[in-house]
Amino acid sequence: MKYLIILSLLLVSSTAFAQASMIATDSLMSHVRFLSSDALKGRETDSEGNAAAAAYILQRFEDYGLMPAGKESYRQPFHFYSRFPKKTYKATNLLAMVKGTEVPDSVIVISAHYDHVGERGGEVYNGADDNASGVGALLELARYFQANPTPYSLLFAAWDAEEVGLRGANHFVDEPTVPLEHIILNINMDMIGRNAKEQIYICGAGHYPELRAPLDRIAQKAPIQVRFGHEAPTPTRSDDWTYASDHGEFHKKGIPFLYFGVEDHEDYHQPTDDADRIMPVFYTAVAEVIRKAILHFARP
Repeated sequence: MKYLIILSLLLVSSTAFAQASMIATDSLMSHVRFLSSDALKGRETDSEGNAAAAAYILQRFEDYGLMPAGKESYRQPFHFYSRFPKKTYKATNLLAMVKGTEVPDSVIVISAHYDHVGERGGEVYNGADDNASGVGALLELARYFQANPTPYSLLFAAWDAEEVGLRGANHFVDEPTVPLEHIILNINMDMIGRNAKEQIYICGAGHYPELRAPLDRIAQKAPIQVRFGHEAPTPTRSDDWTYASDHGEFHKKGIPFLYFGVEDHEDYHQPTDDADRIMPVFYTAVAEVIRKAILHFARP
């Protein structure tokens, strides 16, 4: 009985937090359902499903009124050769900007990859958590901050080709559309939609300890568990997330990063990673933690 009472209180607290959030749960879930639908066939880079996902993201950027942040448009096309499989891929990063109100030359890159692994053995790998969840949050954060700009500029980046070696982020830092010296932080989201223990991890503050204190204050007020770790030197090499997703390419350039993600679950890179397994209240709470982190770091 005591356990049930505690669980009920936690559910009420999480629900109230979600209702008070500036992030719309319905919109988050709508993005995830579309991006992880069977029609997109797993969003593999250089596929029709991937192109459909890109078109959806671009339409949202336009609908929300964000500025293009590519050299001539929202698109940053590139190509690369992969040895496994032996194939040349055409890929596209999608870049949009909310210009800062006071110090526009200082830029925070907020990012999530939109590609996934496609089809295998006749089954569609929809990638709802990996990483339709990150893209859904990216879009909702873009909508919010277009209406509520910050002193620093925010560059919203939807990376392509993460699943074949972080290629999209790598291309961006090698051919940036804003000077790298203007980028003060990368906030990357990859798998943020579900966790049975209601735990979200932040990696990066171990490498850049000056980022930790404000995150602790945000974590104390969150209705979910915000944890830190999965970065050198504490974990084993296999448990170090420093280069586990696109933020690693920023770290290589000496740009501070914060990576938000859950620990792997049983549906990671499985055909069962579907939208109906996303936890809407938890997912909204994570997006709200990220929104508050952006509000703190995007100011002098």
